[in-house]
Amino acid sequence: MSVKQISVFLETTTDGLMEFTKVLQESNIDIRAFSIAEAPDFSIARVIVDDFERTNNALKNAGYVISVSTVLAVALPDRAGGLYEVLNSFTAAGVNVKYTYAFTGRQKGLAYRAFRVDDEAKAIAALQKDNLMIIDQEDLQCTVDGGCL
Repeated sequence: MSVKQISVFLETTTDGLMEFTKVLQESNIDIRAFSIAEAPDFSIARVIVDDFERTNNALKNAGYVISVSTVLAVALPDRAGGLYEVLNSFTAAGVNVKYTYAFTGRQKGLAYRAFRVDDEAKAIAALQKDNLMIIDQEDLQCTVDGGCL
């Protein structure tokens, strides 16, 4: 019950970011989440996409060195306190959050966040106990008629 996150080292320039997104655009890949962290000489882009396998192949064919990890993707109520509820579940279960970022979804009334945690099994159990929606990689794949989260 997790989502694959791809991390890529990029030049800290608009051109480096543009070339990276061009590869995704040319492969008809929908970026569902995007986070970028800078360092002095490079940036680390983290992406969640609708089609992991196609993205993996496109980036490798374009010469990018990538790292793949899993994150928990959660659909939470899109209202004040929604994020607090998830964090409260994690705290009660003794789960620490390493990082988190928002991503796009298509269901009204829900907000979406990716969480990298120190204990994924405990985090999943806590979310399930509190009836919070965990999203799988398959949930992100859009169909021809546009059906997807």
